Amino acid sequence: MAICYTDGVFVQSGEASLPLSDFAFQRGVAVFETIRTYGGRPMALTPHLERLAASAAGSRIAMPIPIEEMKTIIKEGIRLVGGEVSVRPYITGGDTLDRERGFTRPRLFILFEPLVPFPEENYREGVALYPDDSSRPLAGIKSVNYLESYLPLAGDHEAVEVLYCPGGEITESSHSNAFMLLRGKILTAPVERVLPGTMRGMALEVAGEAGFPVEERCPLTVELPLCEEFFITGSVKEILPVVRVGRTIIGGGKPGPVSSHLRRLYRQDLDRWLE
Repeated sequence: MAICYTDGVFVQSGEASLPLSDFAFQRGVAVFETIRTYGGRPMALTPHLERLAASAAGSRIAMPIPIEEMKTIIKEGIRLVGGEVSVRPYITGGDTLDRERGFTRPRLFILFEPLVPFPEENYREGVALYPDDSSRPLAGIKSVNYLESYLPLAGDHEAVEVLYCPGGEITESSHSNAFMLLRGKILTAPVERVLPGTMRGMALEVAGEAGFPVEERCPLTVELPLCEEFFITGSVKEILPVVRVGRTIIGGGKPGPVSSHLRRLYRQDLDRWLE
């Protein structure tokens, strides 16, 4: 069962609607988050909603309701759907643009759907990324406008995401944060260069506690053939190994032990982040 919270009520997803006059439809002005559950409890709910508020502020979209009220709605929606749930709150630009104050009449809708986890074979076999010499648009804002992340994938039908490599610096992939293991050290782009992923922060926390040295600097494309492992992180995908970037094979084409070890540590201690 999939439901949607809109206009103050829960409805079946097929009954929800968005006016064609909304800036989300007219110009792609909207921000969102993706939150998953474990055991029916939302993972990192507060950080996700704080990032949603930051994305709205960066887009000059007013917050429709306070974060604490949104938490209550999300927990009720999870209860109504049951099982493991994917939650996606959206804040649209609404119908009004005030040149001084921004989008002052936003709309809120929250989608609740049964969670579809990544196939376990992706963790056993690894995935491919397609390198692109560009930057993620509006890196600090989680906008709904993902067109630029899909068009380059025509160049590699096996790639799951685009890997942004402006000027040879690896920043992030189109839906994830990116990590390289090079000479035993974990490298990842500094937070001011990327969307600050919630899973990014948890992965770094787990890696630090496990004793792995971490350096926050952009890995380089010239370092790809030299690295031991490469992986990406996201709320649903958790910690996902990458075995190919473009034509470059990573780790002999097989996932390495570090990414699987970090994922195992993360899953062993989920309670610390559940709400």
